[in-house]
Amino acid sequence: MNKTTLIDLLQERFAEVKALANATPQEAFYFKPSDNIWSAAENVQHLIQSVQPLNRLLGRPKSYFAEKWGYATHSSRTYEGVVDNYHAALTKSIGATGAFVPLAPNPDLRLLLDEFTQTNDALVNHLTDWTEEELDKYVIPHPLMGPLTVGEMMLFTAYHTRHHLEIMEKRASLVARL
Repeated sequence: MNKTTLIDLLQERFAEVKALANATPQEAFYFKPSDNIWSAAENVQHLIQSVQPLNRLLGRPKSYFAEKWGYATHSSRTYEGVVDNYHAALTKSIGATGAFVPLAPNPDLRLLLDEFTQTNDALVNHLTDWTEEELDKYVIPHPLMGPLTVGEMMLFTAYHTRHHLEIMEKRASLVARL
């Protein structure tokens, strides 16, 4: 996937989350069906927390990636290949842990979405400093899938956002049925 298409895909996914959040009554968006099930708002918080480390990494010199993790030993997979890899990894996972468990989301939906927008805009801005060749050359370790090229990590981010959007749609619709 070329960089322009990748950026468009990311921006489309981020816009879908914001559209759902803006179209959902706040009480439904923050509704938690049980203590161990995330609300739609907590899913947004999780997405923010998932992108923040990428922003810190992508702001570093590319030499950091080579020194820390070396170079890609495989060609970048397609979007479908990354999604398949993620689904396989999820079958062996207990779910989000550590820094990826959502903190309490901001109770002001506008402020939560501002943070979501700023975090994702920063990611897209970082990508402008990367060539397509660099996206395929350097790797980042994914907590479930192991080393991914930077390009694969961006494809994962697009899918991960869509995955959580689908969860948010289900959570928000629960309130209407209660």
